[in-house]
Amino acid sequence: MKSLTYLCFAILFCVSTNGVSASFNNNSSTTSTQVQRVRIDITTSMGYTRHLLLGFTPDNAASDGFDYGYDALNADSYDNDSSWMIGNERYVIQGVGAFHESKTYPLGLFLSDAGNVEFSLQALEFFEQEIDVYIYDSDNDTVTSISDSNLVEYMSEGNYTNRFYIAFTSDINAMVFANSQLSVSDATKTTPEINYINSSKELQIKSLQTLDIEEIRLYSILGQNLKQWSNVKPNLSGNYKLSLSNVSKGTYLVSVKTKQGKFNKRLIIAQ
Repeated sequence: MKSLTYLCFAILFCVSTNGVSASFNNNSSTTSTQVQRVRIDITTSMGYTRHLLLGFTPDNAASDGFDYGYDALNADSYDNDSSWMIGNERYVIQGVGAFHESKTYPLGLFLSDAGNVEFSLQALEFFEQEIDVYIYDSDNDTVTSISDSNLVEYMSEGNYTNRFYIAFTSDINAMVFANSQLSVSDATKTTPEINYINSSKELQIKSLQTLDIEEIRLYSILGQNLKQWSNVKPNLSGNYKLSLSNVSKGTYLVSVKTKQGKFNKRLIIAQ
């Protein structure tokens, strides 16, 4: 039943909205309990449009990291595509905490063909008052509003995972980025390597520093919780290995909860 509830929540998130709309309601008893939604479309040079949804939970039920039942993986493998980025993984739906205009959220572009990329705001839902939505370009250090008009940017082929951000303020100095408290070297040290070893059919987790793992979960691509481990102990090398011998081939998500933070990675089991 719990999995069904989460799945229904994801389906509710995915309900389509035709055209640009804004739902503003001054009735605080209604808006204070609603998930506030920002719907973004990104159209690549080949004409494909990716619909992205950002949901703000007023009770901080979700975080900026991966949250089961609130975030949906991008399971597609298109030549030209875009996603929300949570760590190194791609998502089409991202649930986060309560709205604050200082927060920014990274977008990923994965382009096999050069050409114009169009960013557009499709809808704002359940906000008590109108908000502004911007695209921050970290390469050019520019902020462009997409509240009233779309942004069209010519892009060369390649992957862009730390250039464009959805923002809600035009003041770059006021923007708060995920993991901004960590230096690049510190972030590398605290991020574990999560891999599937085909030869032994094991999940392997290792890090440059000691991990304090509290919980490990394996999810299906639809968000179903398939396996869960707690009180996991490392081997003599300081690595963690868990058997996945009974897991059939397919695409999965591994979520590792540690005292340093929550990390996740998409795994493809081919045999």
